[in-house]
Amino acid sequence: MGIVKQALYIISGPGFLPMFKKQTIFPYYHIVRDDAVPHIENLYPYKNTAQFLADVKILLENYRPLEPSRLLSGKLPDNHFLLTFDDGLHEVYSVIYPILKDNGISAVFFVNPDFVDNQAGLYKHSISAIISRLKETGFEKSVLDRIGAIFSFTYTSVEDFKRKFIGIQFSEREKIAQVLSLMDMDMDKYLKQHTPYITKDQIRQMMADGFYFGGHTMSHPPLQQLTHDEQKSEIINSVEWLRSNFGIEYSFFAFPFSDKAISGKLLRELLEYDPDIVLFGNSGLKKDISSRIIQRFSLEHPAKATRKQIVMENLYKYFNKII
Repeated sequence: MGIVKQALYIISGPGFLPMFKKQTIFPYYHIVRDDAVPHIENLYPYKNTAQFLADVKILLENYRPLEPSRLLSGKLPDNHFLLTFDDGLHEVYSVIYPILKDNGISAVFFVNPDFVDNQAGLYKHSISAIISRLKETGFEKSVLDRIGAIFSFTYTSVEDFKRKFIGIQFSEREKIAQVLSLMDMDMDKYLKQHTPYITKDQIRQMMADGFYFGGHTMSHPPLQQLTHDEQKSEIINSVEWLRSNFGIEYSFFAFPFSDKAISGKLLRELLEYDPDIVLFGNSGLKKDISSRIIQRFSLEHPAKATRKQIVMENLYKYFNKII
């Protein structure tokens, strides 16, 4: 959270929420879980079941659930909310899906086809699992030095090491296999034991219950680290994978990491690929260059009060209009 948002969060009283109920909002999450999990715990904090249930209650008290099919019209009603979930983690099926179903709420889930059915995993998730193993062994300096040498970085502290390791380039992800060998870790075995990702059968079950799915690229790369053609291929192939495997006729897509560096050329080409496509970013509350581009904000951080966050996002929208 930037300095401006931090300042706005401080002054955002939860009692101000009724003033901003006209705005339709699009909160997003990745995971809801009651305990720590190695492949996530070193990347970002997340809410437990009770905290997520509290969020659902607040949203239902102040907004009406938006049926995802209404996005296809290109016109959004006032005073609604739509929840979205990125990365296709197993918990969207085991934890989130039952809660939403019990509360009569539909949602959109964005998946990376390469990881569905747990045949492969996101490189960032492997990094987090490695850091958890390093934590268990006391962050031995000799091991950290060898990992730093593999990726050609030095570090000044354990925290600096973690920051640089998590931040390695997508093009260096193949080197993670060397680290796994060094740590005597078997990620194929980890994927089978922990099943971090959703399966095709689970997707079919959720679709049959009225939930929607969208692409999130094939392999979740930072798009700005790819060529224009690679970006376009990652995006369209993930949408086409859903169409071919599940027979859906709509096109939903959420940009991984951030949409802020996406070129206007790529956006135009995606809107030409399917004039009815709906694209989801994560730049907060604002209108974009097309009604087919929906901007979202995260409600995932467990230390942030939900009502205050929603107020803050609205204030930040007006701040941006002013400047």
